[in-house]
Amino acid sequence: MLTLNGLSFAYPAQGPLFTGLNARVEAGQVLAIIGRNGAGKSTLLRLLNGLLRPDTGEVTVHGRSTAGLKVHEIARDVGTLFQTPEQQLFAARVYEEVAFGPKQRRLADAEVKGRVDDALQRTFLSDQAQRHPLDLSMAERRFTALASILAMHPAVLLLDEPQRGLDRLWTERLEAIIASERAAGKAIVLICHDMDFVDRNAQIVLALGTGDTPVVRHVDDVFRDPHLLRQASVDTPSRIRLASLDTRRAAMP
Repeated sequence: MLTLNGLSFAYPAQGPLFTGLNARVEAGQVLAIIGRNGAGKSTLLRLLNGLLRPDTGEVTVHGRSTAGLKVHEIARDVGTLFQTPEQQLFAARVYEEVAFGPKQRRLADAEVKGRVDDALQRTFLSDQAQRHPLDLSMAERRFTALASILAMHPAVLLLDEPQRGLDRLWTERLEAIIASERAAGKAIVLICHDMDFVDRNAQIVLALGTGDTPVVRHVDDVFRDPHLLRQASVDTPSRIRLASLDTRRAAMP
């Protein structure tokens, strides 16, 4: 579904953020990008949606390279939820915000309405459809931005700290949407500093800032490697810590 082949990138007058990055996200998989601040997580997301271009290597979606595509062409298959949803909201009503993308694809009115109604229902915003997005709570604004992406039916979802600032209820709603998108065969890439959230939702992890070449492993392999976690400057998830504690207790005489 999504493949990263030999990606390298450096900002001008700076050393490379990463070199020779290879990763593959299959349909129905979640890849979590972890690492300390400044390791290149948000930069990598922008390489995936075309806002930045790699120095070497390529990104492919459905086997098609994005190198020759414009940003709006990539956006047909790759939907991005940024850290601050206010920066991607512009319409005066939630309904029009969510309908904007499908309308740009010149879909029939009935198709647009169906997509918008479905996206609003899935994001628990049906009752907010006629409100201004910036009059909503932070969680509702984030879910408005998410609904606008879901209405486009992208094959790949890029989520930059999607859980940040959400309470338990909204976090559970977000995780239900992620699970639903996985079941529908979507590929999902998320940036996250909350390792418990990563542990619950991701299957593979890409760790940046751990050396010249980023590390891509199964989530359990990453979280059971204390040295790698220290290099990436992230904590061990609660599940792994509790399992380790139970093991030590069982071993005590």
